[in-house]
Amino acid sequence: MPKPGDKAKVKVNVKERVVDESCDLSLSELSEIPVREIASFKRVTVLDLSSNRLVNLGKNFSILTRLVRLDLSKNQITFLPEDFGQLEQLRHLDLYNNCLEHLPISFGQLRRLRYLDLKGNPLTPAWEKIVGCCSTQRDCQQAAKNTVNICANYKPEFIERERLAAQETQKMAGGGDSNANSTQTNGGGGKKSTKPNNKKAKAKKLAGAGDNELTIKPVNAGGSSETGSGSGAKSNQKNNQKKKNSNGGSWLNMLSRAALSSLVTFLVLFIINVLLIYMIMFKNPDIADKLVEYIPHQYRDWILTKTEIFRLRVTDWISEFRTPPEEH
Repeated sequence: MPKPGDKAKVKVNVKERVVDESCDLSLSELSEIPVREIASFKRVTVLDLSSNRLVNLGKNFSILTRLVRLDLSKNQITFLPEDFGQLEQLRHLDLYNNCLEHLPISFGQLRRLRYLDLKGNPLTPAWEKIVGCCSTQRDCQQAAKNTVNICANYKPEFIERERLAAQETQKMAGGGDSNANSTQTNGGGGKKSTKPNNKKAKAKKLAGAGDNELTIKPVNAGGSSETGSGSGAKSNQKNNQKKKNSNGGSWLNMLSRAALSSLVTFLVLFIINVLLIYMIMFKNPDIADKLVEYIPHQYRDWILTKTEIFRLRVTDWISEFRTPPEEH
């Protein structure tokens, strides 16, 4: 029997824990994840590993590319693998109450991530500003959005700078004891002891620069997202106004076109009527008959009667105009 303090491997029958599309391995005192066994069930898209003794996810965890929902809360996970971004189908990630200080840059590949909970983790100040408080569901949704955007836009030179700064801090931490001993034994070695201090200062500056670059990025990204949303709203309002104006203008155009077409038809009919009267008045029956043939049958009689009445009135008016006032 293993003692309580031993980190013995706990074997779990994964097949018994699989129900439909979910695999529940919570409260199993696992120190290692049975990745191969889980991957053998291709239908599993929901994995619950909460409340175990996990310190890391192992090397092959990224092969579980079908996962949509992952719960790793209440463990002792100190870091996530660099290829964690290969879980591109992931939409819900719970990392509540772990020991994470930072996240891998491959988070930028998790374009479908909509929920990220990082409460209870000792994150660096830069990552705290990016992630936020995660106290409500909306905060967790915003944390997922900000984290993916920041990691997707993170420049490689900043990554290299952070890596160099971490290496310098590790070297100085390893050589701190030997430098302290050398300063105690050699009385005149004061000048040499200042070099490690200078190196430490440089390493701190590099780390600080990396943090500053990382902290500036989310502010710009957040501002750009806010300004982008504001400009998008303004552009939508402008488009709506343009549509309304165009609709009003289209109605006016239609009315003006209808009025113009009716006026043109009236003028055409009037000119035809005048021509008919002229031909009849000046005794050109051949031309009048030819023009009458082009008039539709249903309107022919009406037009002829009207023109005859008009002709008689005109002739009467002309005869009255020509006769002297004495005869009247």
